[in-house]
Amino acid sequence: MKISALLLFGFLFLFSCKKNKTSIDIAACGVNNPVTELSWLTDLIKKAKDKHEENITTVTLFEWNGKSVFNYYVSYWSCSGCVNYYCDGTKLDMSKFTEAETKEFREKLFDASGKKRIIWPQ
Repeated sequence: MKISALLLFGFLFLFSCKKNKTSIDIAACGVNNPVTELSWLTDLIKKAKDKHEENITTVTLFEWNGKSVFNYYVSYWSCSGCVNYYCDGTKLDMSKFTEAETKEFREKLFDASGKKRIIWPQ
């Protein structure tokens, strides 16, 4: 009886543990995990953590004109969708967009069809 109880508790312990996954694997920009493999993005996230803003910061990945774009947003900002980066860490300059391009860009960014992915926080 004791052996059965020990085996039961052993199995329960083994199968109740969950792996704490700290990153999400999304292939983009030639890497498997942009959050950890793109140094400029890692630095942005580290700064958010240093300012204790990790719970109110979101990094979203989507495609714009055939290129991967990262939207960086902190929830107290007045402009949602205004800070965007290309794979190399350069900022996307929306001031050069036409009105139609701005509308299309915002539609892609706020698309709910699953074509964008929140990559941080996981």
